[in-house]
Amino acid sequence: MGLPRGVFCRIKISPDDKNILENTMIGRDSDLIAEEIKLVERELMGIIEQCNEPFGSMLKNMFSGGKRLRPKLVLLSGLCFSSANSEMIYSAVAAELIHTASLIHDDIIDESYFRRNQPTINYIHGNHIAVLAGDFAFAKAFEILSVHNLHRCNHYFVSAIQEMCQGEVMQAVGDPLLEENHYFEIIEKKTASLMWACCKAGAVCGKAGEEYVEKMGLYGRYLGCAFQIVDDLLDVIGDKVEVGKPVGHDLEEGKITLPYIYFFRESPLSSKYRPILKDKHLLSKVKSQIIADLKRSEAISKTYAKAEEFSQKARDALKELPESVYKKFLIELSFEVVNRKK
Repeated sequence: MGLPRGVFCRIKISPDDKNILENTMIGRDSDLIAEEIKLVERELMGIIEQCNEPFGSMLKNMFSGGKRLRPKLVLLSGLCFSSANSEMIYSAVAAELIHTASLIHDDIIDESYFRRNQPTINYIHGNHIAVLAGDFAFAKAFEILSVHNLHRCNHYFVSAIQEMCQGEVMQAVGDPLLEENHYFEIIEKKTASLMWACCKAGAVCGKAGEEYVEKMGLYGRYLGCAFQIVDDLLDVIGDKVEVGKPVGHDLEEGKITLPYIYFFRESPLSSKYRPILKDKHLLSKVKSQIIADLKRSEAISKTYAKAEEFSQKARDALKELPESVYKKFLIELSFEVVNRKK
């Protein structure tokens, strides 16, 4: 049975809870879904408390300071159609666990040693333990979905994980000099697929009609593409402290993201860099110069324009949804993902 709205309304928000909400980047809109986010946080902390070490400490560090964007998408997508219920909460928890697991595995693949200005699990404990930690988080997510009979949500999340794996492989084995459309296919699988799953899961938990479930899925895909484009842009122009990891890491790893695609395709300076794109050692030596040249080109503005295009498509997907404060929040979120600095 779902939790009635009154159950949420009786929860009092303590000063500690307010700190949690601020850290999850709910910000000025925290009152809108504060009670629901608090329940998600409680479930996540409960999972950590039940974990044997060292998994408990690892997951606690991974959960601290995150944006909680995926749980937020589950909750808002459901609240557009009904009052909050337990299905939304558990699906939101599963979404965050899946996202966390993917980050742990991403750090191993990318040989990243810092995330959110903290050492990564693979840096501290090595790849072997990090792989197991990621697998553990995946397992906990599907345990939650299974125990609470969230079968359709489970289907969406399984589909998303399959796409995420396909996207990683496409990026790993593909030509560094990607075509623009190939890049979009990769980010749709790597990042947007999970947001698609979150939005569809939330809508299903809110008992939305099939047409609205599909609309929410479209919103999630377009939002995810906009989010990843900006993420790739911040790897070029972001502040190391705000972003929480070294800038220019994508280039060092030989990942030619959208800003670089535009730069190498259109700048006359690109001819001197193209021959070394497959040599990570040489790339690391000239990384600073490439980024400096890129910043002086039109690649930055073109990349922002493409992110805004996907952001607009996300808003267009919501046009036929019933009017509500939650729909308004989702619209505002589409602007936020483009204008963020971290």
